[in-house]
This record gives sequence, C-alpha cells and structure tokens, in this order.
Amino acid sequence: MNPISSNKSGAATTAEPAADRLFVLSVGKCFQLLECLNAAQRPLTLTELIQLSGLEKSAAQRFAHTLRELGYLRQHAQTRAYSLSSRMLEFGHTVLATDSVKEVADPHLQRLNQHCRETVNLMELEGREIVYVSRYPSIHPVSVNLHVGSRLPAFCTAAGRAMLAFLPARQAQSVLAAPRQAMTPYTVTDLHELQALLEQVHRDGYVINNQEAFIGDISVAAPILNADREVVGAVNIAVPSPRWSIDKAREELAPQVLDCARAIRRDLA
Repeated sequence: MNPISSNKSGAATTAEPAADRLFVLSVGKCFQLLECLNAAQRPLTLTELIQLSGLEKSAAQRFAHTLRELGYLRQHAQTRAYSLSSRMLEFGHTVLATDSVKEVADPHLQRLNQHCRETVNLMELEGREIVYVSRYPSIHPVSVNLHVGSRLPAFCTAAGRAMLAFLPARQAQSVLAAPRQAMTPYTVTDLHELQALLEQVHRDGYVINNQEAFIGDISVAAPILNADREVVGAVNIAVPSPRWSIDKAREELAPQVLDCARAIRRDLA
C-alpha cells in the first residue's frame, strides 16, 4: 500500500504504514508537503500548506523551514508564501538525462513528429499512472497541451492501455483494481470492459482512445518492448477530434505509431 494517498477533497494524506517497518513517516510527510506545492502550481502560505497537506501546524512549519534552508523552497519576503525553488529542476534533469529508453527513442519520435506533424509523446508507466517523458508538439493548435512530467491514470489513456495490455496479467490487474474515476463522459471504468479492451489491444498491438482522458482528444498508442519483451514505455500520437476521426486515425496514424515502436525496440535490442 502506498502510504501517501488522497482524501475526497484532493488533499494529500499520509496513512499509517503499519505493515512497513522500513517506512520513515517524517520523510513521507516532507514529500507530502512538496507534492502539495507541486499540485498547487502557485506559492502557498503556511496556512494553505497546513490545510492542503493535512499536516499539523508544527510539522508543516518545521518541514517548510528545513526545505527552505536546504534550498528546495523559496519564501517570499513580504507574503511569506512558499514556492518550489529552481533547485528542484536538477532532479528532473537527471531523471531525463539517465533514461536509456528516452535516449534511444528521441530520434525516432522526432522523425515521427516531422512526418505526421502532430503531437508525439513517449510515456512510461509508474505505478498506476503514465508519465510524459518526451514530447514533440504539433504544428497545429491542439485541444490538450501537457508537458514533460505530466501524469495521467493508466487505465483510461491510450498509452496506459498499450502498456497494461503487454504486462504480466497480475501486474495489470493490480493497476485496474485501483479506484477508477471517469475523466470525461466517455471514460470506460467498468472492469470487465477494460479487460476486454486490453485483450483487443494485445491482439492489435496498438490502441485508439476517443476522448476518454480529455474532451476533444483522440489518442493512438503502441507499447515499446525491449529484447526480453518487457514493457518499457509507449509511443503516442495525440490529435484533436475536430480535425481527425477514429477511422482516419486508425488508417493513417496507427501504422506510423506501430512502426515507430518497432524501430525503438530494434535499437534497444
């Protein structure tokens, strides 16, 4: 069980990790504070940090002070509000610079982007979410404009389903067994329907999602497998529904996504 979860209001809460004797609760609470700042995407006062994190005032104050002294938080001289410092960028840069799949995939993603002239992404699976690791934007206006580091639920995204369909069954089922909240009126949340969809993805080798994560977004994805046929990521092309239909995406984009995923796999091997 993940010791950091969310309550109904969306605020992070730290559950007591009774079965995990190695878990350091204070470290978990410290990251809880950082996650609140990251989710807010604006400076937060101490009062707001306490409200959003659910931490006691003394704990929130100590963690914020320590992180500021270490250089990971800034504090405004007048408002006294806290914000993430640029030092946090070092972690993100290191993650991307040492990602071997991204290093191999980037030239292929760039060529795919230049050919289709639509948004091309590389996603990886982390727990129950997909993470945008690389992104080449469309030359056209898009309905959804995410960024590297963005996270989405795996169960309702094309890239997530592409990866889940090729994972060991037990691992995929553990992801699907988590709470599944609809993101749009088109989101499939029924477990049996999702299992049937994953079976279809495994047969086809790719998946097309129609506005299940965002209204107006059609997404085509294929998994990236390594030499041992382990899932290491997914290639995705995202297009707006006003310019594309499902049939057109299947006919034109699915073959390109499949070819790109296969090329990356060959280079990984």
